[in-house]
Amino acid sequence: MILPQQVSQVLSELGPYFAQIVEAQLKDYGESANAGCWVSFRLPSPEDLEIYRGQDRSGRNARTGKRYTLMLIEINDQEEHMQADSTEPRPRKLSSIAGALCNDPNFRAWAAHTYGDPFPDAESAAQLIRQVCGVESRSMLDTNEAAATLFREILKDYDEAKTANPG
Repeated sequence: MILPQQVSQVLSELGPYFAQIVEAQLKDYGESANAGCWVSFRLPSPEDLEIYRGQDRSGRNARTGKRYTLMLIEINDQEEHMQADSTEPRPRKLSSIAGALCNDPNFRAWAAHTYGDPFPDAESAAQLIRQVCGVESRSMLDTNEAAATLFREILKDYDEAKTANPG
């Protein structure tokens, strides 16, 4: 782990590899079955966008677009580098996983086969998860341990089915 007092030295050593160093503000993030995972940052000025102009973007085809390695270091209002809260990655919220799963047509097809009812859209799949887990909202999967256990069973069963029938 790099300590805050070591950041300047590490940055100078990595300098030849940088395409750009700029302060950015986290604007938004999300994930979906179609778009995958994404993060959006706000740059301080239009000039900071120049290195990206004319570059291929992924758009609808995730196989295109220039690739980068990102190194994000949180800073405070005094421009000081902050140490990460933990070296452990934060687990994704179960409600977030459930939301992405409901948008996945493969999951809905599996659910139809497993539960015997059609699930033509994300809302019908969300209703299934709420019903099976005994919650009124998928957000309760993050706070209700009994519901979380039931949802993890759904995930396990779906993962096993995907492994048994890849593609």
